[in-house]
Amino acid sequence: QAKAQAAGFDTDAARAVVLELLRGATRPMSGEELVDACQARGLVPHDARAFGAVFGALSRKGLIEAVGFAVRRKGHGTAGARLWKATAASR
Repeated sequence: QAKAQAAGFDTDAARAVVLELLRGATRPMSGEELVDACQARGLVPHDARAFGAVFGALSRKGLIEAVGFAVRRKGHGTAGARLWKATAASR
């Protein structure tokens, strides 16, 4: 996270976008979908793995929760994509 922020990535803005998307969603969304949406809004870190800190912080604060897995669209032979939803505490 520190390297991403030093390179100009706004993790606060990324957390706000993820929360906005999940609060308005009618279904859980994969991390890949959320990262793509953030990047479409101009929140592009030096390395997409920097979004791990975004999801981790929101999860630790109890604002989002992992609710399952989906088929990945990206990655080489990796496990399923995590599905996220906003918690009642975040609404």
